[in-house]
Amino acid sequence: MSAPQLVSSIIGLIIAAVIFFLVRRDHLQPKQAFRWFFVALLVATLGLYPTLVDKVGVALGIAYPPVLPLIVGLGAALVKILLMDIERNNMNITIDRTVQKLAMIEAELEELKKNSEYKTGNNT
Repeated sequence: MSAPQLVSSIIGLIIAAVIFFLVRRDHLQPKQAFRWFFVALLVATLGLYPTLVDKVGVALGIAYPPVLPLIVGLGAALVKILLMDIERNNMNITIDRTVQKLAMIEAELEELKKNSEYKTGNNT
């Protein structure tokens, strides 16, 4: 095993171990655990067998195969950012609706207090 392959293997296994640890300790939500397990396996595999990138790159006709993981990683990061923005937008909509409902309930409560005071003659 050459020195670069040894380094990439160690880095890949460390990243995979950290991801597995985070999933096992419930630092990542269960709905995301499957995706992260897949990422951990992919990183470990590419760390142990870096020549796979060269073979896939040549098969796809990429002139410089080592750029393939960068392209895939950048694409995955962009998709993740898009999903985070969609989730944040949905949370903002939920928060806005909750604030509106709370304001309506508070206004109704104030109205009930005024009516109650008026009926009992406790105008202060």
